[in-house]
Parts: sequence; C-alpha cells; structure tokens
Amino acid sequence: MMSVKDQIKALNSNLAIKQNAKESATHLIKDAKDVIEEVLEVEDRKALYFLQCENCVYTIQGKPIKLSIEKCKNLTLKIEGKVLTGMVDIWKSEDIHLDFDRSVSVFQLDSIKTISIRMPDHEYFGSMVWAGVEGIKLHLGDDTHEMSYSQLQVRNPELRPETDQFKTTLVNGSVKTEAIVRLENGYPATRAEEASFQRLEKKKDEVLRGGAHPENEEDE
Repeated sequence: MMSVKDQIKALNSNLAIKQNAKESATHLIKDAKDVIEEVLEVEDRKALYFLQCENCVYTIQGKPIKLSIEKCKNLTLKIEGKVLTGMVDIWKSEDIHLDFDRSVSVFQLDSIKTISIRMPDHEYFGSMVWAGVEGIKLHLGDDTHEMSYSQLQVRNPELRPETDQFKTTLVNGSVKTEAIVRLENGYPATRAEEASFQRLEKKKDEVLRGGAHPENEEDE
C-alpha cells in the first residue's frame, strides 16, 4: 500500500502535469506594455489569453481555440483567423477594441468600461452575454448599436451589476437586448427562449409518457 507521503507526492506530481498541460495549451500574453502594431502568430487550437496588458495593438493570425482577455486596458486586437470554438471571454478590462474577420458564436463580457466590437456583417454575430458593462459599441457592417448597463438600470433601478445579466441577440435581423433567466440546464436564455425551451420540454415529456404526437391529433 502506498504511504501517505508517497500519495501526497503522487498528487502533487499529477497537479503539476495538469498545470503544465494547461500552460502548453495556452498562448499567454501577460503584462505587455506599449506594444504597437505587432503581429502575433498563434498555434492552431491553442487558447489565446491576454492578462494585464496595457496600451497594446496586435494583429492575431492563426486559429486559436478561444480568446480570453482579463484586466487589460487600451487593448486593440485585429483577429484575422477564426476562433475555433467561437468563444470570446472578456472581464475586468477597460478600452477594449476588437475587429473580427470571421464569425463569433458567443461573447461573454463582465465588468468592462468601454468596449467596441467590429464584425463584417450581422450574420457574423451570434450572441453576447454581459453584466456590469458600460459603453458597448457593436459594429455590424455599417450599423452601430450602443448599449450600457447604466441605460438599462435607468429603466429598472432594481438591477444590480454583480448579479443581473443580459443577452444581446439578433431577432428578425434587429439587435435586441433582454434580461437573462437560467434554464433548467443552466443555459443563459431570454424570456422568449425560456418559453420555447419549456414548450419543447413539454412535447418531449408527452412523447415519453406515450402521448399523441401533435400531428396525429384530430381537429375537434
């Protein structure tokens, strides 16, 4: 039987292996200052992570698996390749400017002051889940859409930046921002999406219980 000392050594070894694997799978840019017009080549399928960078301008080439930005200020990125998962996370940052050539499925934004996102057209934009963000400018082709937490709070003073989230999506070609509710599976959704989810779950439940399919029901 392995001794307690050996178990602890094995555990520490496993933790070190996991940490090294995480680091090797991430292209980390940390504490960069005053970098102007630099081309950054990212290995395909590596996560790209900017941490505590200030006054920097990068052109991103390659196909990062995702893009994360934390505690950065005055950071400008032109992303020429595709973000493979379509996931972009940004939090606790200020003056962030992003220019995408390809589509992005989900932006996750939290505690940001001033951010602009530019995409070639409406069809490149999936959705944006955000909380406590001021000064969002979403450029879709020639159209610009602006939104801020404070604007929503004027309409609803009971909102709290640390708890209330919003989801911005395209509805019939128009940009729409709605408060978020959590579905039973934890997925963030709008009220309309929640109602659709509940209808779908009800139909599934009817099928599992042996109920008639709607298309087989006779008109009364």
